[in-house]
Amino acid sequence: MNVFAHTRKDGILVLLAILQIALVVAGTLTATAVPPRLAVMLGLAVVFLMCTNYQCVAHNAIHNPFFSSDPLNRLFSVVNTLCIGVPQSLYRVHHLHHHKYNNDAKDPITRTTKDVTSTFRFGRGESEEPIVTYAAVGFFRSSFRYMWDQAKAKGLLRLVAAESIALAAFLGFLVAMDWRGFILFYVPVWYLGQMAALAENYLEDHGAIPGDRRTDSVSAYGRLYNLIWFNNGYHQEHHWKPQVHWTEVPRLREQLPPETARRAIRSAHWFNFFPPPASTYQKVRGTGR
Repeated sequence: MNVFAHTRKDGILVLLAILQIALVVAGTLTATAVPPRLAVMLGLAVVFLMCTNYQCVAHNAIHNPFFSSDPLNRLFSVVNTLCIGVPQSLYRVHHLHHHKYNNDAKDPITRTTKDVTSTFRFGRGESEEPIVTYAAVGFFRSSFRYMWDQAKAKGLLRLVAAESIALAAFLGFLVAMDWRGFILFYVPVWYLGQMAALAENYLEDHGAIPGDRRTDSVSAYGRLYNLIWFNNGYHQEHHWKPQVHWTEVPRLREQLPPETARRAIRSAHWFNFFPPPASTYQKVRGTGR
């Protein structure tokens, strides 16, 4: 029996999660003992790994659980909770809600969006919100009541409880070992990691054309970017068919409209700051399902 449900390449994502936990522990316990420059460098590395976890590890585990064994998938959900600093199962509900409405624009009647994570939700008029506020306060806007209710409806509360207990124990361990390191290293790194993940979420949708599952996101086709971030650049492809495994998602590119009809960049989402007006794109016929 194969341990991995899809491919052994998912093992790389599992190892990244373990590496992140190790660096969090090392950084917290040594923050007050090593030179500040080294602590900052380690902190930035953990911030990058947390962002990577949200975009690649936690994200892919939601859509295509790594293991062929349900108990192993639940165990990994608990382990990865320590990486992202929130229960993985609640993040699953949060992320699938995003896929349900796919960064929709404001409804002309309600003047709001169905997607609570939409870049348009808190924007002025019909515009998107600035990336700075989206990233800085987005975590605290999260509807934890909605996530809790959905987790309950899906029978996930026992797993949420296990994840929460594990996270509380992990944080308690860090505080007990070095409370100063926890305050000076873990807390700012956790917050900056959340900000980095939200900024990446923003840039994955910024400048896209909402309302069509073939144009409502942004693809980034840089080879290095997709190599180190597990094809995360194929984001429009992922919005089109989110059930496709990350190793196979590049083949969906041919199913989408030409790049003259949607937002696509040649490098990485990290540089998607100045998209052209939506009116510059050619219109496409039909809508995605």
